[in-house]
Amino acid sequence: MIISTLKKIKQVFIRLKYGRKNKLSSVFRIGGKVHLNNCELSYHSRVAEYATLQHTFIGEYSSVGRYAKIVHTKIGKFCAISWDVTINAISHPHTNLSISAFPYVPYVGDFVSKRIQAHSEVTIKNDVWIGANVVIMPNITIGDGAIIGAGAVVTKDVPDYAIVAGVPAKLIKYRFSEEIVSELKKIEWWNWDREVIKAHIHLFQNEVTMDTIKKIKEIEIN
Repeated sequence: MIISTLKKIKQVFIRLKYGRKNKLSSVFRIGGKVHLNNCELSYHSRVAEYATLQHTFIGEYSSVGRYAKIVHTKIGKFCAISWDVTINAISHPHTNLSISAFPYVPYVGDFVSKRIQAHSEVTIKNDVWIGANVVIMPNITIGDGAIIGAGAVVTKDVPDYAIVAGVPAKLIKYRFSEEIVSELKKIEWWNWDREVIKAHIHLFQNEVTMDTIKKIKEIEIN
């Protein structure tokens, strides 16, 4: 009883701390020493300790690992983002007179009065797994069901259900056959009602086969 009460009090303080500059759902979790600015946390989303997020949307049931740095990004549902991930890493214009940020960032020497950097949004779709220490460059789209291997530097779009790794990241293989990928893209299970997922959780606990797809289709029909 006491522990439950303390947890509720803690959640109230967290909401007071982050609620002024961010949009928070009814259920969420934020770790210690997190910095959030103009972000939206959806239902059952989680942000771990020491993460920094700005101008970012986190979809339902998605999690962000500790020490992650994410800006101007839209994250879909059921995504797992590991620790020390950088999303929308700002590149310095190498064709300008200087590679320093002082011509467009005020706090670098006070040469300009306001920030004039342009930000290109990154889109992380649904059911995406991003490994530790990944760097994702600006204006990138990561497709549904994709996996980004640890330490990868993503410089171009990643297709649905692709597994990529390396520097720069390259396609290793796809998670499933073309037939299964095609069916999963039609099904979009991440948009199911929570209770439907809970009632058929066994389908998420085993390897995906065409038999699984058949059972899923029966759920949709009924």
